[in-house]
Amino acid sequence: MACNEDILTKNPFQFNTSDVVINDSQHRDAMTLEEQEIWMAFIREDRTYRKYYNEFVVLLGTGMRVSEFCGLTMSDLDFKRHRIRVDHQLVRERNGKYYVEKTKTRSGIRYLPMTDEVYESLRAIVRNRPKLAKEPEVDGYSGFLLIDKKHQPKVALHIENEMRWSLKKFRKLHPDIKLPHITPHVFRHTFCTNMANAGMDVKNLQYLMGHSDVGVTLNIYTHSSYDHAADQLLRLVKKAQESTPVTTPITTPNWRKMA
Repeated sequence: MACNEDILTKNPFQFNTSDVVINDSQHRDAMTLEEQEIWMAFIREDRTYRKYYNEFVVLLGTGMRVSEFCGLTMSDLDFKRHRIRVDHQLVRERNGKYYVEKTKTRSGIRYLPMTDEVYESLRAIVRNRPKLAKEPEVDGYSGFLLIDKKHQPKVALHIENEMRWSLKKFRKLHPDIKLPHITPHVFRHTFCTNMANAGMDVKNLQYLMGHSDVGVTLNIYTHSSYDHAADQLLRLVKKAQESTPVTTPITTPNWRKMA
């Protein structure tokens, strides 16, 4: 308007935002099934980092936020019903102060089912948990599942470092095998992608992820591939054939050859 009224001779805002605002966001890709198998096999067999194997199994098998995982207490684990209660997260400030934070929205309060593998890993974590003379207490919470070597609750930084150090060793030992940058958030993204590719209903997936907006969950579907889409279509066709008898057999095309 100022330019139109000749108050200004040149519009000072006539530039591309991307030219002055740097996009420093980190792109995170989900791990492929092959990458998951390679990585988890390495952690399971490595003498130094296999002690973290069960933690990685739980994160990859539940899609929990890492701060939610660190906030779990013994009372949040229901081994009888094979489920995990998630209703808070543990955070540590730079000055070393711990505090418990409630989930940001009501959608974050949820129960997560334990698969057989997650169940066994949680049992192992409980079994190997150090015996403490005095349980650390944070904002009224005690009995934290994950305990560090100083007998304090683990926080996100602990697990981020576990992944960073083990990935550094993997790359040194296997320079010819390319794996993505592995973080707890990549595990969460991978879980969501795995469930989406397996055909889980988006509303159920939204619940498991604790997303307040289904749009966030739907964005994960952008990582689906042609092969996954074709496999799911073939499963649906096969299911329809089995449930509806027909007199003329239906042949299903080879979608991969047609691509």
